[in-house]
Amino acid sequence: MGISVSGSVSSIKDVTIATSGKGEPNWSYIPSAGKSNKSKAEFTSEIKELAKKAALSTNKTESEHISRQVLQLRAEYLSDVAPDRKMLYQQAKNAMKNQNNNPKCRGIGELTLLDFLEAADGRGSSLAEKRFALAGGGTLTCPILTTGGYGAVIECQGVKALSNTGNGWSYEMTPAELAKKNEFYSIYWTEYRSVRNSVGTELSELPDYLEEKPSFDRKA
Repeated sequence: MGISVSGSVSSIKDVTIATSGKGEPNWSYIPSAGKSNKSKAEFTSEIKELAKKAALSTNKTESEHISRQVLQLRAEYLSDVAPDRKMLYQQAKNAMKNQNNNPKCRGIGELTLLDFLEAADGRGSSLAEKRFALAGGGTLTCPILTTGGYGAVIECQGVKALSNTGNGWSYEMTPAELAKKNEFYSIYWTEYRSVRNSVGTELSELPDYLEEKPSFDRKA
């Protein structure tokens, strides 16, 4: 299964793109409501361990692997304050399933939301003008893409909680998630700098997926 993952950080919103090879959101990288069975001490230990590995890594492949682990752990860390994105996604699928008169599955496995949107293509602009209310408190809109067909934007708590407008599934963080994210990286970078200083290595430029730069105020 192919996986596309990238991240960007800005002072306003955090947008991460994470799509599985089947076209579904990759929930390993996208936070969704749920309580982790890990304690704060266990999280802190895991965050520090990844920071230590990143600080000592000199291999690009290993560094990229660590970067993915950081994003996975971050998604888990944010889960206790995150919107229920999994539920919103399923509700959006159900809304489109009803819109498309429940088409049969093609091939093996359940249809994705994008499959339902593809099936709706060719119906004119009426779908793009609709706004579907989701039981979980969000709304679904289906903008027309410049490449043709429809995208999906699920809004909840004042942000685009989950969206796909042609470049893969992405999400914006809520204020509560942003605060939790800052807490996560405070632990991470304190440990990272401590390890780098202890071995006498100058702190190099931060990885793209973490660095606070205006150029990353976009979808990666």
